[in-house]
Amino acid sequence: MDGQPYQAGKFALSLRLDCFKTIQGAYADPTIDVSDPVSEKFYKDVWMATCGRNATIYQKVFRCLPSSNVRSMTDLEGYLAKPGLDKEDPTRAHEELKKIRGFLVQFPMQFLCEQNLLPPIGSKEAMVPMEVWT
Repeated sequence: MDGQPYQAGKFALSLRLDCFKTIQGAYADPTIDVSDPVSEKFYKDVWMATCGRNATIYQKVFRCLPSSNVRSMTDLEGYLAKPGLDKEDPTRAHEELKKIRGFLVQFPMQFLCEQNLLPPIGSKEAMVPMEVWT
């Protein structure tokens, strides 16, 4: 693992490889090498590339939430006002969904990052210590 030799049981190795191939969608794309899943190269070039591509496709087709494109409530209203590709052009949406590989999607870390989500001053929730909300 990570470029170093290691020993693994036959069943454990085959189970790990099968799980990674399923998650990555490597059965459909034989160029994906899941033999060393803890290497930096695999993480950046395969794992992150796949989850980023899948997330982008799902956002384009379904306009799903949460999304890193929505950083405030104003952005949320605009985001919800536009229909997804599945409503505008189902044929093109179907073609886009064929590009999905595996089950990975990128977690939207920037969703509502510019919005103050703390309870309003004077409410009973505001009496709770700040550590609970952060």
